[in-house]
Amino acid sequence: MLTPKLKTLFITGAALLVCAPVALSLAAMDPAPADWPDYEYNRAPGEFKRNKYGMIDPSPDVVSLQQLPVDSYGFVDWTKAMKDSIIAPRESISGKAPRLGPEDSEAFSGDVLIKSKMKFMPDVIFPHSAHTEWLKCSTCHPRIFKKKAGATPITMTGIWNGQFCGRCHDKVAFPTRNCFKCHSVPRSTSK
Repeated sequence: MLTPKLKTLFITGAALLVCAPVALSLAAMDPAPADWPDYEYNRAPGEFKRNKYGMIDPSPDVVSLQQLPVDSYGFVDWTKAMKDSIIAPRESISGKAPRLGPEDSEAFSGDVLIKSKMKFMPDVIFPHSAHTEWLKCSTCHPRIFKKKAGATPITMTGIWNGQFCGRCHDKVAFPTRNCFKCHSVPRSTSK
């Protein structure tokens, strides 16, 4: 009869033997469909993904980011990728033009200074132009941010919990792991 300690060791060893071949086979997977050369990869939302033979392809939707430009922190520079015509974001998931509200008629490309609440942290410059390249004003205003500077009490805890800037950043826009990507204006020079 096995002692509880030997039984645990036996189960752990068996699990390792079972998982090792799976891990090795994952490393040798075929490239993602987006990396297949000369393969037209377009489908309507909700439609099954198919391989080059027309069969349903169960592999995950993965797009290689290696060809995209990076910023000084090593993150994908989405704005540069768009300006260089490497990517062309759709206006909506369905491909249909979104409904525009009255707030979308105002073109504003100015930067907004966001004062840091912590004395040791630099302030933030929010660049409207980088965001309005493919977002309409009503995406953020007034649901996420009030239009008056300083009227929305932004907190880092809120951002990390998916509020404010966290509605997109850490999801579909660059991550917030590097504080100084946003907190880039020394407090002594910000006006």
